[in-house]
Amino acid sequence: MERRLIILLLLFVVLTGNAQEREHFTLFTDRDLYTSGEPILFKVFTSANERSGIVHIDLINSKGKMISGISKKITDYEADGYVELPDSLSSGFYLLSSSTKTNPTVTFKELYICNRFTGLPEANTALRSSDSDQLDEKPTDLIEIDGLQKEYKTRGKASFTLHLPAEMLGRITQDLFVSIAEVTPAYNSKTFFKRTTPKIDQIIEKEGVILEGTARDARTGEPFKNGIIYLSVPDTLPRFKYYITRSDGRFNFQLNNYYGKIPVVIQGYDRAEKRPLKITLDNRDSLRSEAPVSESWTIPVDLRKNAANNIDVVNFRKLFNHQELNIAKPTKRQPDPYPFYGVPAEVIVPKLFIDLPDFTEIARELMPGVKFSAYNRIPTMQVFSPAHYGYFKNRPLVLLDGIPVRDLNAIKNMGSKEISRIEVCHTERYYGYLSFPGVVAIYSTKPDFTRLLPADDLIKLNLETLQPEVILNSPDEQQTNEMDLRKVLLWKPNVKPGPTITVDFKPSDVRGNFRLIVRGKTKEGTFFYKEQFFEVN
Repeated sequence: MERRLIILLLLFVVLTGNAQEREHFTLFTDRDLYTSGEPILFKVFTSANERSGIVHIDLINSKGKMISGISKKITDYEADGYVELPDSLSSGFYLLSSSTKTNPTVTFKELYICNRFTGLPEANTALRSSDSDQLDEKPTDLIEIDGLQKEYKTRGKASFTLHLPAEMLGRITQDLFVSIAEVTPAYNSKTFFKRTTPKIDQIIEKEGVILEGTARDARTGEPFKNGIIYLSVPDTLPRFKYYITRSDGRFNFQLNNYYGKIPVVIQGYDRAEKRPLKITLDNRDSLRSEAPVSESWTIPVDLRKNAANNIDVVNFRKLFNHQELNIAKPTKRQPDPYPFYGVPAEVIVPKLFIDLPDFTEIARELMPGVKFSAYNRIPTMQVFSPAHYGYFKNRPLVLLDGIPVRDLNAIKNMGSKEISRIEVCHTERYYGYLSFPGVVAIYSTKPDFTRLLPADDLIKLNLETLQPEVILNSPDEQQTNEMDLRKVLLWKPNVKPGPTITVDFKPSDVRGNFRLIVRGKTKEGTFFYKEQFFEVN
């Protein structure tokens, strides 16, 4: 009986370990030591059962506060990109985390960041993470590195060849990750992971980031059910979404295949127009748990020396505006054939007529099917409907640069010089469950959204959506008479496995210790690496 219990216990431990192996994902960076103002290059291998299509990479301080973050699309269970370090960071230990909305595990990579203006603190100790649940990554002797010398001259030409035997190629499941960067032998950062408890109703992000929030009654603070939430993305052809809030006042929008920073306007209102609403957006925080436990750590002399040298390099690169990365232009979305409100019945271009001082005059002189008037300083608008032989009783959908406008004071002072065109729909238009008694879409000559005044029911933001692809700048693109101060000589996060892989690289003017490292993942879910060190003199 005891033997059976022991076997069952061992089986449970093995299965639990395998489940944990499948759930977490790895996070690798180009280096362990950085200076503020630099980019962190990262590579993520997700688990084989990852449901989300988007991974979030966040920079977190020792207290668990999120400083900045980006979102990256997962392709074939992999993702790579960069995080720009703010110049305002104080010197100390930080964590780079990788997570998805649905995965119960967050992976952390510890880093030391030195402020390029103040340098390292005088104190010789600092707090670093003491979590011991570290990533298990094993070295391999199956990969052979041929042609890499122990020493190179600055700006010399170099190359090496990787040889992978058939037995290993049959086990590799994803791309290889190959990089060469300066190392600080006295400091080896840790990669570890922590279990969290995702929300039960988490939405799976597939093709884009998700915005979530809550609508409340502005007077009582209670969650507001059946409120209408608009999300507008201004563009030449504006994009529009809406959401009817749940019983808990919650709403969400998924912005599929948007890249880079985009302007977004979110508005909420009561369809009965009886109660004002207050809308708030969730803060995205990948930590979702207590900050990792910290311990005191003595700063080695070599780390101080390398940090000081790195500051000089970064300041020089900033002075001469050396760009370390080439960022691909965001993928252009396929344009819609017409706006979301349909093909307009008429288009008015005010500049083709005499100059008119405000929208009242424009409506009177150029828009015979639109009534615009003000009573007790409250502007109103109606659109003529040929199908009803009269004007709609209710106000039409009024858009300013694609954004719904409920307070018409925002447009009443707009004259001919401020409007590029006006599109009018004289029939009732439907968009999902919404219906609009006509549409008047105004496009300004200089859209800046300042006419939309801040309010509890309106949020304007520049939203960071998916990060575009990025590659490391080639030294061939730099001028020969300029200093080449690259600390990352090679960054190839997506190398297709093969029996023989030849790679060229070029040492920079930076003298020191460098490491070539090759990383990969097996079909069993384990991670392996092969590394080799050399010097540049």
